[in-house]
Amino acid sequence: MTKSSPPPSSLNKLANGTIELTLVIPWSEIQKAYEKEVGEAVANAEIQGFRKGKAPRSMVEPKLDKSHLYSHAVQNLLPEAYASAVKNNNLKPILYPQIKIIKGQENADWEFLATTCEAPSVTLPDKLSPDLNILRQKSQVKVPDLLVEEEANHRLASLAENITKLGLTTEQYLTSKKLTPISLKSQISQSSRVDLETEFILLHIQNAQKIPDRKSTLDFLHKLV
Repeated sequence: MTKSSPPPSSLNKLANGTIELTLVIPWSEIQKAYEKEVGEAVANAEIQGFRKGKAPRSMVEPKLDKSHLYSHAVQNLLPEAYASAVKNNNLKPILYPQIKIIKGQENADWEFLATTCEAPSVTLPDKLSPDLNILRQKSQVKVPDLLVEEEANHRLASLAENITKLGLTTEQYLTSKKLTPISLKSQISQSSRVDLETEFILLHIQNAQKIPDRKSTLDFLHKLV
């Protein structure tokens, strides 16, 4: 009986801008990569009574951490699988993917879910405004939630670092600002979305007008007054 081909990688674009790629790596590739990891482990094994790398595999392999070896093997296979899926689906991701395992059993194909996003499309109003708030409100741009979350987390980490440098605790900072952890994250997420929308609009104008940089793009808008 002929073995069937592994299921193809699939693409799913969510309404919130997230792109989900299901990556399938055939068991034959997993097994080959695992065997390579075992071979390297045996070659570097030090067991009493044998010179380094000379102990038989039958003595070394039972002492190895299989989950660690499989994990390392997969880490070497995933970049190529992801790059191939991106190319086949004509994607232009702007975030390093978050990858989690869906299926991972011996003697079967392994599946992974990679989530990322692309830059949002931008539709400008008929008349541009030098006022960035007005320009943003009249433009159509939907920044992917994944990108907003990434930016918000970055800002929260930076804020936490600054709070520590000031000798304050997070609780003291929140009390001084009359905020809760939830309201702080909501506030930062909202400001992140607004700033990202503005930046993508400026980038769209910059590319459309073939302007060299952000400052020149702002100068271009101010001259429209």
